[in-house]
Amino acid sequence: MLDPLYAVAVVVPVFNTERYLQECLDSLARQTIFDSCQVIVVDNGSSDSSPEIAARFAAAHQNVWALVHPEGKAGGARNAGMDLVDARYITFCDSDDVLPEDALESMWRTAVKEGVPLTIGRMETFPEETKWPWLRYFGKQVQVHPGIENIPEMIHGGSACHKLFDLEFVRANNIRFREGVHFEDAFFSVPAMLLADRIAVVPTTVYRYRKRAAEDSTMDKLWERPENYWDHLLLEEYLMTFRRHLSGHRQEVLNRFLVRSYQGFALRAPQVLPEPELFRLFERARAVFTLVPPDAVLASTHDTRHRVPFLAMYMNSFELFAHPERSLRGVYGRGGDLYLDIAVQSVLLPLTKISSTSVHVERIRANARSGEMLVAGRFVLNGLPMSKPMRTSLKLWVEKSGQLVPAQQVWRSDLMATRDDLAWGGFEAVVPAHALGDGEFPLKLVFCTSGRDVSRQCMITTAMLRSARPMKVADRYVLPLSKGKDNAVLVVREARGRAGDKAWEDFLEGLDEDQKGHKAPFWRARAIRRSTLRFFRRKEIWLIGERRDTAQDNSLHLFRYLRKHEPRRKAYYIIEKDSPDRAKLKGLGNVVAHSSWKHKLLMLHASLLINAYDIDSYMLPDGWNRTAYLKHLNWRVGARRVFLQHGVTDEDGSKALHRNRTGVDLVFATSDREAEYFSEHMHYWDQAKALGFPRFDALQPDRGRRRVLLMPTWRKYLTVPSYLQQDGADKEAVDEIFRESAYRDFLVRLLSHPKLMEALEHYDYVLDFLPHYEMRNMVDGVVPDHPRVQRLDQTKVSVQTALRQCDLFITDWSSVHFDMAYLGTPLVYARFDPDEYWAKHARKGYFDAVYDGFGPVCGDVEEVVTEVIRYLGNGCVREAEYDRRARAFFAFQDRDNCARATAAIAQLAAADV
Repeated sequence: MLDPLYAVAVVVPVFNTERYLQECLDSLARQTIFDSCQVIVVDNGSSDSSPEIAARFAAAHQNVWALVHPEGKAGGARNAGMDLVDARYITFCDSDDVLPEDALESMWRTAVKEGVPLTIGRMETFPEETKWPWLRYFGKQVQVHPGIENIPEMIHGGSACHKLFDLEFVRANNIRFREGVHFEDAFFSVPAMLLADRIAVVPTTVYRYRKRAAEDSTMDKLWERPENYWDHLLLEEYLMTFRRHLSGHRQEVLNRFLVRSYQGFALRAPQVLPEPELFRLFERARAVFTLVPPDAVLASTHDTRHRVPFLAMYMNSFELFAHPERSLRGVYGRGGDLYLDIAVQSVLLPLTKISSTSVHVERIRANARSGEMLVAGRFVLNGLPMSKPMRTSLKLWVEKSGQLVPAQQVWRSDLMATRDDLAWGGFEAVVPAHALGDGEFPLKLVFCTSGRDVSRQCMITTAMLRSARPMKVADRYVLPLSKGKDNAVLVVREARGRAGDKAWEDFLEGLDEDQKGHKAPFWRARAIRRSTLRFFRRKEIWLIGERRDTAQDNSLHLFRYLRKHEPRRKAYYIIEKDSPDRAKLKGLGNVVAHSSWKHKLLMLHASLLINAYDIDSYMLPDGWNRTAYLKHLNWRVGARRVFLQHGVTDEDGSKALHRNRTGVDLVFATSDREAEYFSEHMHYWDQAKALGFPRFDALQPDRGRRRVLLMPTWRKYLTVPSYLQQDGADKEAVDEIFRESAYRDFLVRLLSHPKLMEALEHYDYVLDFLPHYEMRNMVDGVVPDHPRVQRLDQTKVSVQTALRQCDLFITDWSSVHFDMAYLGTPLVYARFDPDEYWAKHARKGYFDAVYDGFGPVCGDVEEVVTEVIRYLGNGCVREAEYDRRARAFFAFQDRDNCARATAAIAQLAAADV
């Protein structure tokens, strides 16, 4: 290029980014060498105001061009801009990102000084940081490398936006963006990195990439879009054309990129593509990856699970590629390692080695009658699908005890909810306690293969620690503990007569002394517990709570009942000192400030921890580390756990609520169907009971106030839950998702719908909007300034009161619809986002509102408005069919729920084990 007019050109492709474009362009205008830059803004067919923003910016600066090029997606826009460049060097900037002020100058000066065809600067992301592996190449000084083989991980930094390219080098090698496809950056940047004989690395940050929360980008839906599988395969095929021109070391870098970048697509393709299309993809992928040596696949894949698709390509087995669960049914033991039990050539054997095996114990439950213990847990053999039972048999080895007992594979709903191919990853074994002598016995799961048997150490889980406590079974004391690096062990002592009991107490006190001697976590708490134990002997302490700052749900109603009907029972309510809800507890007594010294003391002697929410998230005092508490203190106190629930479980909540996740000893249900779902689907068995909710005792209708209540549930993908906020979760990262969500759009349109406003006025009703606790900080601005619509403040109006006083209830998926059914209040289901809801927030359970529900099911705003107006017109009377369904659902419809709850909890407290 002869005498270019500008030093650096920046091409900015634009598509519907009006919210960010001005910020992007302003960052370009602030560049220290802006006057020496050519800026070409190429709109790719935006339907928002982006073209006008670009035109105004171009009109204000002589060195800025703004044009429209709607074809070819982002790649076409970049090429169109590049063809107009009159500069020696070129870079690119996406229209929602920003450049630091010295970005262009630092790269340009380095490129000129070092005479390199490619200069790479540091890229950072905001508002959340991303720690790419290739960032380690950025030191404190400029570095010049003879090629990509010196910085091989850099090949995975495929963006063109933090790189400065010599335009003569680009044009000489005919490097272009691929048009009309995704991943267009990699079609440009990866060849440039492979072909460049000298690469300069600039230590300063030259590009700030905005990690947009709104899920509308290619990367956000990387695995969901079928076209991505083909576009990326096209990239792999294109890059293979460079292979013969590269040195051996650069070929290795290319192999690394090919395998690592496509492994996720190869793994997930069978779940995304129909089989005929999948076969075509398999054939084309085989043509690429059989040219890559197996050792490159071994080195560049995450694990065995990601190696199986490449193994299928080497074996030319479409069956293994499309249906690995049919071909892989067990493991083979060899030299202490496990391998997929499939016949392969010796060169492929390393690809079949199980990269990791994890075994976790989640539950140890004693049966006093049989003298046996149930040990239940989960295991994962990376690369072996567990969508069916495997052929390899299992045994549980109680190491050092001589006990090797059969273990059975178990289907688990929570594992299924995590990933389909984990469904049969549960195991159960029965250990006879009488066969164990005194000692400390590690637990190991043994895989009995046709080769050698291979054992793996069982590790602890949160669920196991939650339910761990000393158990007396047969003539033994048994205590599940965590030892060493989270190893699960059984501590066993003989328990015969008073001498045995005394010896056990002495043993436990010895553990306390050992804890103190090592200054281990909670040693002081255990010492205080011992010194104060005489004040609490034979006293049954019930600690009750909800969220740290609330008293409005089942916990509140149970506590009120206890204080009124059983005032001598040692029941205490834990709540923050400054909580507005504390006023609801006034006059009841036994109310304890959260994190006070009394709260901590009671936690040392509690017999029962009772909550409508997560116990560890809300009942632990400030400063008590959850993991350390569970490992070092929880089992010493031995409190049983009761989950009252805060809503009827009608969806598949097993991923969070399965017994092997929660460690709960008793869970409340409102109906036989719900109790059965907990028992069989989530393995609570006799620990789930249809008792009714304590709050139902106070569910007395107080209708006639002409109120319509709108109460949608939350979306975990639209907010930062309260139980994560203390862990530093980034709320800003989800704000944009909410602003652009169907959730917000529905609320705005419903709450301002002209026909609804007219009907409220005509029939003289007020619509109350009560946001979910987890959404209350997200919904500002959705309630219009209208006399017939208001937002309720939960600090002034309780949820229970709002439910009782409404004449008509509107919800999407909130379990509160069961409360309304119990009350007899008509309701309307506003299910405006079923696909998104089931995909991102919940899984379907046993209850179908269309056939089992208590009101009409609507799919959009218009249907909701129509049904609401119909109910307002008939005086808000529920139909007979919905009355019948409500009667059929509930196990009890009386005012004895608290009494049943108290009796069941007392029975649990009195249990022997």
